[in-house]
Amino acid sequence: MTQFLPRTRLTLCTTLVLGGLLAGCDNNSSHTVDRSAAPQKLQVPTLAFDDTSITLAWEKPTTASGEIKDYNVYMNGKLLGSTLDNQDKHSPAKPYIDNFYTKFDADNWHVRVKFHNFTADSTDGLKPDTEYKFTVRTVYADGKESVDSETLTQRTSKTPHVIDVKAEGAVDNGTTVNTTIIQQAIDSCTIQVYPEGCKVLLSGGVFKSGALFLHSDMTFEIAEGAKLLGSENPADYPVAKGYYLYPYLIQGEMLTKRPPSLLNVLEANDHGHTEAGTFKNIRIVGKGSIDGNGWVAGLSTSKPAATFTDELGNELPQIRASSSTKVSSDGILAKNQTQAAIDEGVALDDAYKNRRSSMMTLRGVSNLYVGGLTVLNPAYHGVMALESENVVMHGLQHKTYDGNNADGIEFGNSQNVMVFNNFFDTGDDSVNFAAGYGAGVEEFSQKAQSGAWIFNNYFREGHGAVVAGSHTGAWIEKIVAENNVMYLTDVGLRMKSRPYYGGGARDVLFRDNAMKDIGGNEPFIFTIAYSADTNDTLPAKEPAQFRDITVYNITIDGSNKKSSIAVDGMTQAAMDTAYGFDLGRDAYHKNFDFEDVKFRNVKATAIGFLHDSQFKNVTFDNVLNGAQAWSFGEGVSNVKVKDSVNDQTITTTGAQTITLDGATQ
Repeated sequence: MTQFLPRTRLTLCTTLVLGGLLAGCDNNSSHTVDRSAAPQKLQVPTLAFDDTSITLAWEKPTTASGEIKDYNVYMNGKLLGSTLDNQDKHSPAKPYIDNFYTKFDADNWHVRVKFHNFTADSTDGLKPDTEYKFTVRTVYADGKESVDSETLTQRTSKTPHVIDVKAEGAVDNGTTVNTTIIQQAIDSCTIQVYPEGCKVLLSGGVFKSGALFLHSDMTFEIAEGAKLLGSENPADYPVAKGYYLYPYLIQGEMLTKRPPSLLNVLEANDHGHTEAGTFKNIRIVGKGSIDGNGWVAGLSTSKPAATFTDELGNELPQIRASSSTKVSSDGILAKNQTQAAIDEGVALDDAYKNRRSSMMTLRGVSNLYVGGLTVLNPAYHGVMALESENVVMHGLQHKTYDGNNADGIEFGNSQNVMVFNNFFDTGDDSVNFAAGYGAGVEEFSQKAQSGAWIFNNYFREGHGAVVAGSHTGAWIEKIVAENNVMYLTDVGLRMKSRPYYGGGARDVLFRDNAMKDIGGNEPFIFTIAYSADTNDTLPAKEPAQFRDITVYNITIDGSNKKSSIAVDGMTQAAMDTAYGFDLGRDAYHKNFDFEDVKFRNVKATAIGFLHDSQFKNVTFDNVLNGAQAWSFGEGVSNVKVKDSVNDQTITTTGAQTITLDGATQ
């Protein structure tokens, strides 16, 4: 089994000044102690600290002397506590993960995820501008500990200057539009004026605002109990201050310019490209909420309830699952922005697709941390990090079901990102990666979407939990998704593109995840027949491809609509007929490695156009409709199936289909 991890993790040993954050570290390692049983690569994720808290993360041990139960964290040689107890305090995902095993895994069948992050704060004695040393030990089922990890040294930041927008005249009544006052507070919050760092604070009630624009070296905080509410007026999101998704032409014209989001990091004259590092050191934090005011509540006019009770007994919001033809009745900001564009002469579909504001558009940032907030009701997408590097999304709650196009987090052409401890209940994909499409990718030398670590999240409703595409042109690569739970999500691991978009996804490791009731589509889908995206473009030189994909130690219980594993492609002739492009070869995928994957209560596979791959110890308990578990169709070459009942290599000819019984253990 190939064990892939990104070659580059988020940088620790740098010096950063941000909103009062001064960071430095020096890891003291011993060359005489075998630390392979201890947690590996102990780190502070980028900007995951402030004047009274520090968050740690680490990888699992290289070796272990028994079953890993937990981890213990030590500060200055003194035990702070266990990771499991700490997650109860700091992770919105943890209670849902606990409930998953209590309610849905009575027979102890599922993979048990391990938590490998920890937040120390003022209750642990942390003070501003103070240095602390941390180590972590593995804890086994018998209570014994491993040796210490390598030591990590981290200093808390200085206490920043705080600009409370209420003190500047902002009104928190939920109706007064405060854009000008809040923006003035942001503009005055600079490292030049406040060398100790600066924070803009929203505390109290509901602050309505239009588009806001952040800058380098600052913190923007929405405190517990406070809400940033988007204005419903399109004029408060001037398109002139917006952005182009990409810099290239579509059918001879620039892409339609999009309006800014509610929170933005954008150049004043966006042209579809901003180099990472144009902005730097930005934190967007708090226990409050950010509400895009995009749609009316309720799934439909016949189901108008604004909330429903989830599996943990909590209330979750639900908003309209709308479309361009229904936005006039379902939308708030979405309706008003679409109509304003139509009034300018923009066609309905283009207005709907390109003139709705997202929640956040954060572009060209080096060192970005978004943590703690609850994200509600965007008119379009959720949180977007474009062409940025060293990005952390931590402890967010995405409650955007069933908003149209309401992705949770989107990364586009960014490098080195982390997503952990988040709760997702979204109207579209939960974590999505994009990298441009077609010939424009090469013309403008777009960077790959490269390096991601996704762990300890709870994925609920959403079209896909971890998703690559559909924009795959510059490649989406080096993704590790581990120790997550997925419940009710349409797809667990989803890869999608069109043949002529080019590029694809590669070097992906999906391991140690538990999935149940994958209700909408397939637990795993790898498709280049994706048709929801209506952009047209000049074709890439080669068809899109997914390759070097490792799926290891996964459990999937229940998926009754479509195939358990779906892989498709197209022949060269079929692509020419469908699109009018000769892309030089068939569109196929290669080097898939599925190992120790357990399915039950699912449908059979539907695998085609796959080369040089293996399925080892993949088992099926109760394949629905009495079907054989394995179905291999057109375009399969040198695919090995090895388990307790199979040991053969599959190659199909023409439209031939080969079916096999699945192993049950």
